[in-house]
Amino acid sequence: MGISLTRLDAADPDDRSPSRGPEVTLSGELRCADAAEAERVRAHLDEHVALTRAEPGCLSFEVTPTADELVWRVAERFVDEASFDAHQRRVAASTWGRETAGIERSYVIRGRVRDDEALVAAAWAAEQHLLDPSVRSDPQEAGRLLDPSFMEFGQSGRRWTRDEIVAALQNEPGTDPAPSLSEREHRVLGPDTVLLTYLLRFEDRVSRRSSLWRCDPAPRCLFHQGTPVG
Repeated sequence: MGISLTRLDAADPDDRSPSRGPEVTLSGELRCADAAEAERVRAHLDEHVALTRAEPGCLSFEVTPTADELVWRVAERFVDEASFDAHQRRVAASTWGRETAGIERSYVIRGRVRDDEALVAAAWAAEQHLLDPSVRSDPQEAGRLLDPSFMEFGQSGRRWTRDEIVAALQNEPGTDPAPSLSEREHRVLGPDTVLLTYLLRFEDRVSRRSSLWRCDPAPRCLFHQGTPVG
């Protein structure tokens, strides 16, 4: 299971002000798979909540336990989309973001409007980041970019899971600091989802690649495939 997210655009135009867009809200659940994941949540939650509430665009932020010790309810309100996106960027680089990257979330976001240009740019930036050897060799950083449900069909035809590919990248991250991406194409498949295809020259190998990214709003890769070019 991975992140399940529904985006609902603001329906009432009166909610918009001349100076900013509508208030953005997020609601849903954080679901741990086991006691170890739950302990990581408890270890870092207080700091995460305090830092978020201190953000200038945060109207309210609640992460509350439920009767199930592995589940927390999440409710967020931000003054506008820019503030919400700034929060997501800060969290992605924070201790909380690193320590809880693989934990399942199920969220609904209201009031957020992502245009296609921004969606595609975010996906390409994440794709290139994932090709960086320093990222590939870091299990936490690589794992942050891959959805828990991630799957890859490798150049050999093997099917890889998220955990398998993170381990493989750590063992063999490559050494090319500037891989070449050409013949870039993209297709927007939904309000938060984009398919990227390109020709990759990485070290002495050439392959055609396709990646499916969901940006909600932090980019996470759902699927990847590589085909060697002879």
